[in-house]
Amino acid sequence: MRSKLFNGKVVSVKTGSGRWVQLVPDSTGGYWLYEPLPELALGRLLFDQEDHWIYDGDLLSISEQEDAAAVITGCQREMNELLESIKRI
Repeated sequence: MRSKLFNGKVVSVKTGSGRWVQLVPDSTGGYWLYEPLPELALGRLLFDQEDHWIYDGDLLSISEQEDAAAVITGCQREMNELLESIKRI
């Protein structure tokens, strides 16, 4: 289920690499991705009915794509816990 935090508004996300990405919802259920400075379009994240996503672009690393998708789908906390558990191994 898609995150209810957006309510049609822009949300900024700091990825694990330190890059800030703005997530801008569009009318098709996808999200445009922008880097605020230098105002660079980074592509789109597209979702299906089961919240599977695909990145339509070539400027974000896989981990940056996953960071943005986690915020949109509401899985950010679970991903952070998984990463912490992996670090302890």
